[in-house]
Amino acid sequence: MAVAAATRSSWLLRRPFSSTILARCAYPTLLRTTVCFSHSASAPALALGSASLTPNTPSPPPTTCSSDGGGGMRWESTRKKRVVLRIGYVGSEYRGLQKQRELSADSTIESVLESAIFKSGGILESNYGKLQKVGWERSSRTDKGVHSLATMISLKMEIPDRAWDKDPDGIALANIINSNLPNNIKVFSILPAQRSFDVRRECLYREYFYLLPAEIIGIKNGSTSEEVQEHLIEFNSILKGFKGNHPFHNYTARAKYRKVLAGAHRRAKETSSTVNSISEMVVNQSTSGEGATSDPDEEYSEFPSILDSSAPEDNCKTDHPELPESSVQIQARWLHEPNESDRLSASHFRDILNCSCGDLQSSSGTQFVELTICGVSFMLHQIRKMVGTAVAVKRGLLPKDIIELSLAKFSRIVLPIAPSEVLILRDNSFCTRNKQGSIVRPGIQSITESKEMKKGVTEFYRAALLPELAKYLDPSLPPWQEWVENLDHFTGIPEPQLDEVRTAYRVWRDDYDRVKMARKSSGSG
Repeated sequence: MAVAAATRSSWLLRRPFSSTILARCAYPTLLRTTVCFSHSASAPALALGSASLTPNTPSPPPTTCSSDGGGGMRWESTRKKRVVLRIGYVGSEYRGLQKQRELSADSTIESVLESAIFKSGGILESNYGKLQKVGWERSSRTDKGVHSLATMISLKMEIPDRAWDKDPDGIALANIINSNLPNNIKVFSILPAQRSFDVRRECLYREYFYLLPAEIIGIKNGSTSEEVQEHLIEFNSILKGFKGNHPFHNYTARAKYRKVLAGAHRRAKETSSTVNSISEMVVNQSTSGEGATSDPDEEYSEFPSILDSSAPEDNCKTDHPELPESSVQIQARWLHEPNESDRLSASHFRDILNCSCGDLQSSSGTQFVELTICGVSFMLHQIRKMVGTAVAVKRGLLPKDIIELSLAKFSRIVLPIAPSEVLILRDNSFCTRNKQGSIVRPGIQSITESKEMKKGVTEFYRAALLPELAKYLDPSLPPWQEWVENLDHFTGIPEPQLDEVRTAYRVWRDDYDRVKMARKSSGSG
């Protein structure tokens, strides 16, 4: 395992990031909160269990730290200050990042983190359990099972006097909180932030990477270099279809991103109840904690849960019996008339800056590829459905034009969702300077440039995240074996439904181009 982990760490941490993405942002200076590992060929391999792995040990904050009675440390707070935390976590054992009231206290990363900050003295007892009272904000949310190396959390925290004296990187404060956290969650740095800082809105883009066993896209162990390149070129041409600004309503639970009209919610709820009662007879489902949707199309897709954006996220581990003919539902349709209960808005549109597949990698006989997905923001399940759809196209299960059709505003198409175990938030980008070049976000800049913080990210990646990722690169093991079987069995859209969507899309596209040309002509005249 140590050898495999060392090999994986070298390829995963040294990839440079394309400067063209930064050029697309209309800000003069962008400093990324990136892992910033060496991109040179001489970058050392990172081995698990190395004797050189030592925790960060800056001078502790100048205050009294005492045990909280549970083995962790606690500081004595003197004032409240808005701060920003960079955290990392292994998401396998959690139901996502965001705290959810209906789940137990240790089910989400935020619940565990809030408890640790409280035990450390960062949250008053009167505010504990009420994130809104401390102004809790996050740069992005992740689904169940997704990992992160770059999540940013901002809150008004109780801090000790002279908290950053002799500790400009905020490592000592972070380590006190870490003493109250499990090993699969870590705070890398805590630094002061201005009251006006909005960690979500000021995040310019998020970059994820997804590890995919090469065999799933047709690359076998005995494939020649020419065959490998053909597969990678074909897969990249598929992924390229996602780039740009599009409505990704078919890649999420779109009901979560629109306002439900009065009366529509009740009717949708009745429809949902009817469909759920049928699906319970077909598939034994467990609750996902993500919440049910009120969209009939999404509820229909519960039958083969490999296609369901609102089904249990461990669906790749569930057996799916042969479904009766009566349960077959519409998989693709076109909205020919306006539907107020199914109207898209600006919230369904997303900017994808990069979606690509890297070179073939190999470790301990296992071949895999790394997908990079970078965008301004993402919707619930969007990345996993993008990956699932691209894989289905590569395997010939869906037609090559399905991505173009699914990104049309009036199409409604059910698409597959890929496993979450190998999706990692790797990077964020923030603007730290104004148009005049003056630093306006010194805390974010310090987190970006801190060598001690980067060292902490490296150590967490090697010790906690790599061993978890190593479990999911073999295509013959869960989640891939059953996921591929279910994908091959359930994925497919009847040709008459596709033809209807294609025909309607061509008509709509021709009308759109005609109107666009008319406006251009009238403007130039």
